[in-house]
Amino acid sequence: SCCENIHYLAEKHMETQRFSLDTGEHDRISLIARTIFGVVCIAAAIITTVKMAGSGLLNMNNIAAIVFLGLFGIWLLATGLGLTQRHMTLAGDSIVLKKSAYSPARTIKAADIREIEFSQLRITFTLKTGKIIALQLGLLYRESSLRLMEAVEQFCTSNGIVARGIESDMNNTIHEEN
Repeated sequence: SCCENIHYLAEKHMETQRFSLDTGEHDRISLIARTIFGVVCIAAAIITTVKMAGSGLLNMNNIAAIVFLGLFGIWLLATGLGLTQRHMTLAGDSIVLKKSAYSPARTIKAADIREIEFSQLRITFTLKTGKIIALQLGLLYRESSLRLMEAVEQFCTSNGIVARGIESDMNNTIHEEN
């Protein structure tokens, strides 16, 4: 029918949008530097362990320092490879959400969402199962948070999902206090 065709066209034309939920910048140079330094830290931890184990100098203080250096290297390597980046991706009829650096990304289908509620620094997804997924937005980048909220609002419109909460208006400062 006509309405199904309009819904299909709106879904087809909704481009994939990815929003970073991190407060820091992730440019190519910093990611490469983190990867290199991560590999260097891991290599230094391994080499130091082998040398100290062979010389009999391995004690609890050295082991603690080596473990710290190795774990720090693993963290740098993971951030350099982008494995810890928090993000939200909107595509057609699904949302991919990675809320924390430690958890895997979660895909939420539009058909599974009962409603989405917007508040000042939070987006709450209420699923048809009754489960609630809350996404805290950052304080530092107001424009990014507003663009994300507007994109989610467009996602709601395109997929016929109930949206509740504050109006989207980049110039609206009613909820802010100076």
